[in-house]
Amino acid sequence: MFERIASENGRVRLQLKGALDAESWLALRDGFAALAAAPEGEVVLDLTNVSFIDGPAIGAIAFLFKRLRAKGRRLVVTGVSGQPLALLREHGLDEVLGLSGDDAHARRRFGLSWVAP
Repeated sequence: MFERIASENGRVRLQLKGALDAESWLALRDGFAALAAAPEGEVVLDLTNVSFIDGPAIGAIAFLFKRLRAKGRRLVVTGVSGQPLALLREHGLDEVLGLSGDDAHARRRFGLSWVAP
């Protein structure tokens, strides 16, 4: 699930891979809690190599977003496509993450950015 974690210039980049399903969501939640507690400012969540995502994993991403936002930090999500993108849209997180509508407005409003694949 965790392919690579790197930290540079106040930014933590987390690359995930494979399926983010009910079996992996506890590790995601614990890893995201650690990221939210870290002193770095921005967290980049790279989902380029994620082929499947389910409800609990969506909840883990929302958890990370809320924790970071509460501390005045940003979440940047990159590389989302296919089923993960469809599920984010189904749950309305595309707007929260700045995927649809006025992206500039969403980035300002929610303190994050979305980088298209």
